[in-house]
Order: sequence, then C-alpha cells, then structure tokens
Amino acid sequence: MEPRQAESNTLSVSAAELFGLLGIEVRGDSSLALTGFSSLDRATASEFSFLGHTRHREGLAFTGAGLVILPDDTQTQTGAWRAWVLTPDPYLLFAKAAGLFLRRGQAQQASTQIHSTAVVSPDARLAQGCHVHANAIIEKNAELGSGTVVGAGCFIGEGVRIGAGSWLAPRVVIQASATLGERCIIHAGAVIGADGFGFAADHDKSWVKIPQTGSVQIGNDVEVGANTTIDRGTFSDTRLGNGVKLDNLIQVAHNVEIGDHTAIAGCVGIAGSAKIGRFCQIAGAAGILGHLSIADFTVVGPMTLIQSSIAKAGTYVGVFPAMEHRRWARAAASLRRGP
Repeated sequence: MEPRQAESNTLSVSAAELFGLLGIEVRGDSSLALTGFSSLDRATASEFSFLGHTRHREGLAFTGAGLVILPDDTQTQTGAWRAWVLTPDPYLLFAKAAGLFLRRGQAQQASTQIHSTAVVSPDARLAQGCHVHANAIIEKNAELGSGTVVGAGCFIGEGVRIGAGSWLAPRVVIQASATLGERCIIHAGAVIGADGFGFAADHDKSWVKIPQTGSVQIGNDVEVGANTTIDRGTFSDTRLGNGVKLDNLIQVAHNVEIGDHTAIAGCVGIAGSAKIGRFCQIAGAAGILGHLSIADFTVVGPMTLIQSSIAKAGTYVGVFPAMEHRRWARAAASLRRGP
C-alpha cells in the first residue's frame, strides 16, 4: 500500500523531545519533526510507527515512516526512515508515545470553546481549555477540569465533577453527582449514574422501588466503552479505581467496586455489590453474581459465570464448548452424575 499524504496538523514535536519524555534515546536524526503516527504501511515521513512482531518485518522495506520503533534484537536498522528507537516492547512504547503526543496536542488548545447550541449553566465551573460541542448540556454546580472535551449531545448532570484532560464522546450521560478523575475516556452512549436496579416485592407481587441515593466514583485514567452502563449506588457509591478499562456493552450494577487497573471485555454483567480486585482480567460475556468478591490478579475466561467468591488468584473458566445437541445432553447428564 502506498503511504497516504500526511493530514494537515499544527502539532509538531521533535523526536528527541517526545521520546526523551519517556526516557528513550533516539538514534539517527533526533531533530526530526513529528506531526503524527500511523501503521507501517500508511505512515508518512513526518510520522512515527512501530514493528510489533517479527512476522511483519517485511513491512520495514516499504514503510514511509520518518521514525520507527524497533525491537531490541532488530539486526538491521537501515531503511527509508530518518530516525529509530530500540525497545524490548515496541507495542507498549508506541502506545505511550502516541498517547503522549495526543495529550500535547490537547494542551496546545488553551482557550475554552463552547458551541453556540450548547446549554451551560451559569453555575457550572469550566476550567481553562475545555471544549463543549453542539447540543451538550451541563447543569448547575458541575465542574470540568482543564482541557476536558464534552462531545455533541452529552448530558452532564448537576454536581458532576470531571478531572482535567478527560474526553467524552457524543451522547455520553453522566448524572447523580458522579465524579470522574483525570484523563478519563468515555465512549459514545455510555451512561454513568443511572439508578441501580433495586425493588422490593409487595404483598400483591408488585414492585416497590428502593430509592437510589448513592453516586459513582471513578479514578484517573479510566476508559469506559460505548453503551456501557455504570449504575449509582443505593446508599453508598459505586467505585472504579485508577486505570480501570471497560469495553463496550458492560453492565456495572449498584455498589460494585472494581480495583485499580482491572480490564473487563465486552458484554460482561456484574451484579450489585460485587467486589472485583486489582489487576484482574474479565473476558467477554462473563457473568458475576452480586455480593461476592474476586481476588486481585484473577483471570476469568469468556462466557464464565462466577457464582461464589474467589479468594485465590488464578484463571477460572466455566465455558461448556458447543457441540451437537444430543452429544451436549449426554455430556451434561454425565457431568451432573460426576463428583
């Protein structure tokens, strides 16, 4: 594939400055001005890219990138690029460099900008450099940290606090005086602070709503995927620690606690008051019942139902592989008769 033309971009930073902030030495032309980043087959002479795996090594011969991030053991460091860096983990370094590059671009947008169709309460407090896009609503006593971006059609409820450098995609809803830390990323359609699913059965089997008066507390560097929902607590708060990563279409029920740097894949359902530890990995479509706890560093496989607490870290899988129905019925019957 021919390298594309570089897009117009006012942000430019020297290779030495960008990678110097990460403690990495740039070899070759360290003064190279970088204006962006892309994949090996699309990068231009003012962009940086990376070789993530040796099976893609042939791409080095054709890349138009100005700077390439290479594995430590790369035998040849000659190519069309003008600069390169060496690292044990090119993918990780690329992620850090790309994130740092984008944050520098946001920092350069110092003036606050509010679209003419946005509705911002005079009692809301917006720090320097906030961007509020079309048809967004920000209610009274909301606080936005410096450089926060509020996408089109977002709703920021009364008393919500959002830390500096956070980014909200279009149609995000945050309410119930929820608090988000710094550098959070919330994708389109996410809802934070809706009522938890709490009802008491009356004598006639009808349902009486239990008031939900808690909130949601979210730490720094958290990412929440599209159409994921995080319910407010019933009386106390639902809590997500620093660095938590949630995929799309996840349900986090009231009073759930998720520890620092836990990552959860799409379509997971977490019932009320469950407590998930730090550095856990929960694979797609897993289910976690309420009022249980999961130890730090636990890995839960896809489609796995966690019905009781996990006190010892490990990998837990409860998937029954698909098979022809008659074989499945016999296997399930055997499993029931087993120890």
